[in-house]
Amino acid sequence: MILPRLFHGFAVFALLLAVGIVTVLHGARADSVYTVRGIAVDSSAASAAEARSIALAGGQRAAFDRLMTRLVLSEDMVILPNLNDAEIARIVDGYEIDKELVSSTRYRAQLIFGFNKNKVRKLLRQRKIRFAETRSREVLVVAVFDSGGGGVLWQEPGDWRSAWLNRPANEGLVPFILPLGDVMDMGALSAAEAEAPSREALMALAERYGVDEAVVAVASLKLADLTAESDLSTESDSSTVDATADGTADTGDESADLAAAEGSDLSASRRARGPVEGANLQLTVHRVGVAGEHMESELLRGAPGESQADLLARAVGRVIAQVEGGWKQANMLRFGRENKLRIIVPLAGLPGWVEMRRRLSDLAVVISIELTALSRDQAEVLLNYLGETEQLMLGLEQSDLALNFEDRGWVLQTEGVAMTGDGQEQQGELNF
Repeated sequence: MILPRLFHGFAVFALLLAVGIVTVLHGARADSVYTVRGIAVDSSAASAAEARSIALAGGQRAAFDRLMTRLVLSEDMVILPNLNDAEIARIVDGYEIDKELVSSTRYRAQLIFGFNKNKVRKLLRQRKIRFAETRSREVLVVAVFDSGGGGVLWQEPGDWRSAWLNRPANEGLVPFILPLGDVMDMGALSAAEAEAPSREALMALAERYGVDEAVVAVASLKLADLTAESDLSTESDSSTVDATADGTADTGDESADLAAAEGSDLSASRRARGPVEGANLQLTVHRVGVAGEHMESELLRGAPGESQADLLARAVGRVIAQVEGGWKQANMLRFGRENKLRIIVPLAGLPGWVEMRRRLSDLAVVISIELTALSRDQAEVLLNYLGETEQLMLGLEQSDLALNFEDRGWVLQTEGVAMTGDGQEQQGELNF
């Protein structure tokens, strides 16, 4: 259930809870970038009502923080305002209870919060904070791992791939998917082709998964010198050396004992699964898509007590941040730069115009849609939008729409399929 515009202060909030005012969230909000799901709350108090009030207030703050992380450029996060509960409440449209457990003194739930788009925009614009709203299509991640013996893509050890599979649920503007790693994938792309990268092979793999962009994330792990660290440890703490049953020394360091037992040729891939303090992890990220190619690199260093799994999980977060950051930069809403464009929308029937208008209105960059002429076979529209024409086209592409320039002007089309007025798809030009 959804509670509308709940939090105008705790007094109003408590009143709403007491009388049980509820409404239903429109289906369109479910897919909105201003909807934040999976907010877990758990609070205790003298009564169930008080615990619920505390939990929901904390939940809206957690949801606001997630929304800002989703929309705002990372370099602008430091200038976000520190809003109090009442201020956050004013930009919340409502919430939905997904699951809940209530006792006499405790309240636990999974919540979904909906934020008011215009009020959030106003909040960020007043503070000159840069942000984006356009969702990207899915991006295919090709994870290549090198722990000293060369790049590994499909074969074990799958440490780097596992780190991607175990990543937190996607909450940003760019959804990531991983290939299955089956026989067809193995035949389509090798580790060497991925690292090159081979555009042809990557685009063929991306096409198999119905996407038009792939990210090759290469993680090269170089461990610190184990022998030097072992010698230093032995000299500084000789009291920890005990005798084993066969009379050999036991340093108490499992990796050092193993190195002593097997000699100095212990492979980096076997040692890499333990602590990686002082290790260097070189990240190289190649983005390959229809719009071109882009490469970034970053060096991470193993922290004290950090395991390989923790380091790789941190690296996954850095790759996601790089890709998300690039997407936000390209789709940043530029409110000081407004433009207009006349377009033609081919129609197969008048009922389809309502659906087309809705799809255009859903675009973050579109300010208004003015219908200038309408006939049975086409509509002429004046689009008012933010930013440049290239940004408008990028936003249209994410909604399976495209603008093509023809003799009659800019014509709106779909990429291969079109919808009729009754919601059916047909091949060719955008028909309704």
